[in-house]
Amino acid sequence: MSMMALLQTIWAVCLFLSLFAAGSLSATDTESYIVHLSRHRHGKSGALLSHRHYLEAVLSSPEEVDQSLIYRYENVFDGFAAKLTADQVTKLSTMQGVLSVLPNVKAEVATTNSWKFLGLESSRIPNTGAVWNQTKFGEDVIIGVVDTGIWPEAVSFSDEGLGPIPTRWKGKCVDGQNFTAADNCNKKLIGARFYYAANPQVPFDREYNSSRDMQGHGTHVASTAAGAFAPGASFLGYANGTAKGGAPAARIAVYKVCWLNAACYYADMVAAIEDAITDGVDLISISIGGGNDIPFFYDSVAIASFQAMRNGILINFAGGNDGPAVKTVNHVEPWSFTVAATTQDRFTGSRVVIQPYGNVGSPGLEFKGVTYSNHPSLTAPIVLGSQVAYGGKEYAAFCEDGFLDPEKVKGKIVFCLKGRQDEYVYKKGEAVTNAGGVGLIVGNAAELEDDIESTWLSVPAVHVTAREAKRIVDYLSRCDFGICVFRNETATIFKGSTFLGEKPAPVVADFSSTGPSGVTTDILKPDIAAPGVDILAAWIDGTNAYVSISGTSMATPHISGVVALLKAAHPTWTPSAIKSAIMTTAKVLDNTKDRIENYRGQPAAAFSTGSGLVNPVAAISPGLVYDAVWSDYALFLCSLNYDDNEVEIITGEKGFCTGKTIPSPTDLNYPSVSVGDLSQPVTVTRKVTNVANSGSVYSVKVEAPKGVKVSISPSKLTFSKHLETKTFKIRLERPIQPVGGEESYVFGSFTWSDGLHKVRSPIVVGSVPRSSFQENSVDGGLVFTS
Repeated sequence: MSMMALLQTIWAVCLFLSLFAAGSLSATDTESYIVHLSRHRHGKSGALLSHRHYLEAVLSSPEEVDQSLIYRYENVFDGFAAKLTADQVTKLSTMQGVLSVLPNVKAEVATTNSWKFLGLESSRIPNTGAVWNQTKFGEDVIIGVVDTGIWPEAVSFSDEGLGPIPTRWKGKCVDGQNFTAADNCNKKLIGARFYYAANPQVPFDREYNSSRDMQGHGTHVASTAAGAFAPGASFLGYANGTAKGGAPAARIAVYKVCWLNAACYYADMVAAIEDAITDGVDLISISIGGGNDIPFFYDSVAIASFQAMRNGILINFAGGNDGPAVKTVNHVEPWSFTVAATTQDRFTGSRVVIQPYGNVGSPGLEFKGVTYSNHPSLTAPIVLGSQVAYGGKEYAAFCEDGFLDPEKVKGKIVFCLKGRQDEYVYKKGEAVTNAGGVGLIVGNAAELEDDIESTWLSVPAVHVTAREAKRIVDYLSRCDFGICVFRNETATIFKGSTFLGEKPAPVVADFSSTGPSGVTTDILKPDIAAPGVDILAAWIDGTNAYVSISGTSMATPHISGVVALLKAAHPTWTPSAIKSAIMTTAKVLDNTKDRIENYRGQPAAAFSTGSGLVNPVAAISPGLVYDAVWSDYALFLCSLNYDDNEVEIITGEKGFCTGKTIPSPTDLNYPSVSVGDLSQPVTVTRKVTNVANSGSVYSVKVEAPKGVKVSISPSKLTFSKHLETKTFKIRLERPIQPVGGEESYVFGSFTWSDGLHKVRSPIVVGSVPRSSFQENSVDGGLVFTS
């Protein structure tokens, strides 16, 4: 057994044993599993009969088979989901034709201005734009949304002005609680299904047993991707304007797999992807967490997404909200599109001015903080929480309930620190109002940096960054040798407003999960970034309800909307070509013409942004694309030292690697270049296809990573016709190897240009061999160098 195979076996055994250790399994308890079968197994005679035969071999009666069988899969792979005991799993795993038996993994769910910020909407004429006009607003493209369902009455899902449902659509709207096809589906919302057979804990006393959304997440995602024009949208009076999706004329098919307080389970997600393929969607948007460090053949959703890609369907996944820690990005398989989140140039908040008491107009301190508290302007004396302690000052500084002195707080605005992610701003607001305070300024402690949240409170309030918090504390107090002197000041929290044109923008969101991939450092993940902070979109409970929320969940449907536009403009392009067009045209500069920054104010590395911020206008006409088909990805799997059985689990192809020349994993024709170990010179091969309508000559410009020599041959590519393909090689070498054992990465890029198009690819070079990739600390112990 190879070392790779041994490690994978140990991983599977540890996962299985952990279920016992958690007390969730016994020899007689059942859990849900996903069984992968070989499409080439001996004696196969129809999927239904074959699947039942496997279960009949480990169960006692046909009735037990009926109770055990949850789903049958044919499109995503040949297999089924079933409720099984540990003993039954052991028996099934040894049967002829069974490739793997995997646990049913639990996952969690991860606008008026953002489309204008991305250049889709004209700045002069609302609801118009060159790309929208060129693609007819994504007309007749079908977007599958796998999420928490939908609120069909929202204006964003009106079918006004849409033509007949595309004849290729084979899906349906399934009736359920408070949801019927006749009343709730139309020419916009053309499909609605729901899945919970593999979910052990759906609370139907608090959930709709249908595709109707109880949480709002799925409604928000669907309207961001493909919502119709909805004038008059706002949230608590902020961000007024016309809400719309990236592809306003696209059709929506909803697949509800996530349930209130019950999360989402892989077996249900795979069943949804299975149906979406059969139904005829053109792309799928999934804002749900996933794997980031397990082999692809153990990840049922990654396997399902491979088969979607093979059917011409690109799945766009949220990269995760576990940033800024490194190696946290989810969904790292190269055939899927992985999305990071950034800010946009809109800021919703209040201006605050602090001045000496009784000297309004005198020089003081001015700043802005986020808020959704729609209160009139307030002027009142301001105090630090530590100034007005009732008991321990250390607790009062953070405005812990019960530690603020009502006599000292009454009628005042209180400044409170926030020291941990799990401290809620609204609780600090309750503590202040309980003590008689009339306003609140929450400032981050240093370790939270710029992680601020918009929250509605019953009093005027703002939340400010750690930098602003330090300015406020330094202005209001001076402490020497433990003795503090406090200024007698007045603060004015002005009525909240929406500020447009904020700079710099975008900035990478602090919560956005970061690379490198935990599976292979020879593929850069995430792939792309999109706005995901304070995104206004449709919500539940009404026809014109809108909410502004944040997450890579919100960034992902932005990419889905752009993919729909490209699909409308180029219906024959493969998923890989569409990915390439979006990645190679992405922006790397912000609206100050400087490099996009992370939330610390530092230049953001490619592990945070992928190729950069999506640029829909340029993506429509990328000039060149890096294309790949399913067999290219299969060879990539072989290059990871997966054996034939493991590759068959993912691809369905028996013996695929045997007898083939296996390339390096760095040779997958990907739009970015990542080399996890450059201890020796490496030559990487790429192919580009001319998708412009005429011939042209491209020259290359290289921005080499620090300490790395990069040469590209040839340095010019001449195309004489449409769809002509050219091959080039990239040689990377490090004349001087880094000193020390820490994991380190450097970043650069190369760009092909013909004077009209710029086709840019990031370069990532690591110093740690793939076989010895390991973390050194909580943040991964990585060193990033631009």
